[in-house]
Amino acid sequence: MRVAIVDDVRSDAQVLQDHLRRYQEEGGGMWETVLYPSGTDFLARYQPDFDLVILDIDMPGLNGVDAARRIRELGDNVVLMFVTNMPQYALQGYAVDAVDYLIKPVSYEEFALKLKKAQRYARLNQSAQLTLHTADGMVLVPSDRLLYVESSLHYLTYHTLDGDYRVRGSLSQAEAELPTSLFARCGGSFLVNLRHVKGIEKQDVLVGGERVKLSRGKRLEFMEKFSRYLGGLAP
Repeated sequence: MRVAIVDDVRSDAQVLQDHLRRYQEEGGGMWETVLYPSGTDFLARYQPDFDLVILDIDMPGLNGVDAARRIRELGDNVVLMFVTNMPQYALQGYAVDAVDYLIKPVSYEEFALKLKKAQRYARLNQSAQLTLHTADGMVLVPSDRLLYVESSLHYLTYHTLDGDYRVRGSLSQAEAELPTSLFARCGGSFLVNLRHVKGIEKQDVLVGGERVKLSRGKRLEFMEKFSRYLGGLAP
């Protein structure tokens, strides 16, 4: 996994890098770390290929929260974590869907615990590539661009951020091709991408800018799976 550490205090960034190295040595997976001295420098070179970005909140020029807002404006759903010596500002991070925050000086025990959580979310963000054979030809669709799949009369409509695509097939076939931890049925005819769910109102799932019916028979199973996704607990 690739992680960016954005902190204007070199010694603080080095502490996090050392913690990451220890975490890796203890079996926490392989990590590639890139250090940036400021939010401005990070965004100037930004490429959407990080699994985790750790941002110091209090930086001169562009602070960590504003840098995170820019990342979200670019449409990247990368996992964000904040580090700060001012805990009163840490809660601002939740406005940009930060997974957690660390208080300086950062102990290894606290870092390792919260890194495990960030790691689970990063795995959930990994996208599959779908190949759809429509009447007009073949289309490649990353699963993270998919809002939901709708089944009707032996055909599937893939509702994506880039438009709708209709192919012949069954919902079971679509389900088998998608990450089971990220997609859940909310009814007999709908398979929803949990990362795009904005809320649940009575019998509707709010996904993207649309409403999808949540059936009584699927409600409990869907809610359990959605809760696990929100907690970063999906396998």
